[in-house]
Amino acid sequence: MRFKRGSLDKFALIFLIFISILILTFHIKESNDGILHKTQIFTVNSLASLQSGVSKIVYPFYHAWEYVSDIGCLKAENKRLKNEVVELKQEIISMRNMQNENKRLRKLVGFKEKTHYSTSPARIIGRSANNWQSTLIIDKGSDNGINKNMPVMVGEGLVGQVVAVSSRVAQVQLITDQKSGVASQLLISGETGIVEGQVTGELLMNYIDKDIKISKNEPVLTSGLGGVFPKGLFVGTVSKTKETPYDLYKQVWVKSHVNFSNIEEVLIITDILPTPSFLSEEGD
Repeated sequence: MRFKRGSLDKFALIFLIFISILILTFHIKESNDGILHKTQIFTVNSLASLQSGVSKIVYPFYHAWEYVSDIGCLKAENKRLKNEVVELKQEIISMRNMQNENKRLRKLVGFKEKTHYSTSPARIIGRSANNWQSTLIIDKGSDNGINKNMPVMVGEGLVGQVVAVSSRVAQVQLITDQKSGVASQLLISGETGIVEGQVTGELLMNYIDKDIKISKNEPVLTSGLGGVFPKGLFVGTVSKTKETPYDLYKQVWVKSHVNFSNIEEVLIITDILPTPSFLSEEGD
């Protein structure tokens, strides 16, 4: 007589249930010192010891994996924080540049309001790359009404003059250039001379009489002679004087207040405006 596979499975299940009920019944009726209780305690203790041993073996590997995972997270976090630091630094630099630009523009606006000149603002887009020529390139040209020989200023004083013009850009020769010469006048004594650029970047005022008394920090302004620079533009202040018994003239060194290496914007004087008159004749 053959039994089917399903019948055997059911028989085995019924048998296991019967054995389980039987063991449970004996376990309930048995005292704590009985064999079933002792077997249970032994089994639990054995499994606990095995679990403890496995835990001791697995624990270091678990924490090692946890440590590796933490390192990965820390690297990602560190990269994110570094990117944030770079972005914040860029924002700070941009804000500082905006503040500096705002200060420069305020000075230019203040200078423009105090003068009687028609001016055109321009930005510096290039500089001379050698020590023998001191020039700037500005972003305004003949299309913007810029012509050769127009004076160039900033709030701190005279910068130079336009020496070459194209349709969209122009070249400015600085007063520190060796080929530059600015007809100038000492404010207190009224003596006139020529302020010339030196190879060192300094300014030297020539053709001043040796007998003229000159004070340190005396202002030097354009004299208006020569027809290029209008009278009264601030050139700088006297830093020192020098003379020898054999010199015909006194050397007057002039300090410009312009930081030529840091110029970003300038004003080109395009025309001299008429001085307004507040007086009127009677009956007019």
